[in-house]
Amino acid sequence: MSLNETAKIGAAENVLTLFGQERNALTKGGLNVDELMGALSLQLEEAKGANAFQESLKRQLKASTQLTAAKIRKAYITASGMLDMAMAAVDKTSDAAKNFRRIRSRIELPDKADEAETLPQPTPNPK
Repeated sequence: MSLNETAKIGAAENVLTLFGQERNALTKGGLNVDELMGALSLQLEEAKGANAFQESLKRQLKASTQLTAAKIRKAYITASGMLDMAMAAVDKTSDAAKNFRRIRSRIELPDKADEAETLPQPTPNPK
């Protein structure tokens, strides 16, 4: 089983706590407790900082995605309205209006490249 980020940070914090509580015994056993705890404390602070930075980027990305979608939708609505005005300006039945209608139909038709290609399914083996 793999630990998640929170569990890993918690485990490292528990090691720091235990090393602090058992400082005397660990020192008697030949460990430089202050050096070990200092190194782990620094790594934990760096990890927490990197995690906070990553979470900030996730929030920024989500906000940026929402802003981008809103701007694209607004541009599409404006373009659609402009096509309507253009067709009305040149008479809906004119050849020029046909050109504008072609643009609209190309926008509304799904692109063949975007359609998901169905993959062949394996034939079941009778047993």
